Amino acid sequence: MIEVIAILAIGIAILLYAERQSNKKTIEEQSYKIRHLTGNLNGNDKRENQQLLDDYHFEKIVRDLKSEDEYAQFEPDDVIEGKAKVKFKSLYGYEYKKR
Repeated sequence: MIEVIAILAIGIAILLYAERQSNKKTIEEQSYKIRHLTGNLNGNDKRENQQLLDDYHFEKIVRDLKSEDEYAQFEPDDVIEGKAKVKFKSLYGYEYKKR
């Protein structure tokens, strides 16, 4: 009888822990959405937004470089990305850092 109660107690503890973790994740997701909707961004949010913008601009520069030169399709991607990094730094004043 004591073993059954102990097993039930352990099972209940595991279920409560799993529910708590699920609720914690839901709260964090909702908090993230609220911060973005209201504009009250923390440091991590600002860095994430800046990285997304940098990624977008870098990929746009790569696309532009590939479309400008008809022979760019024969160049290795490393060479084009190197040129894009130089152009990114000249346009924005800081180096592009990939995640």
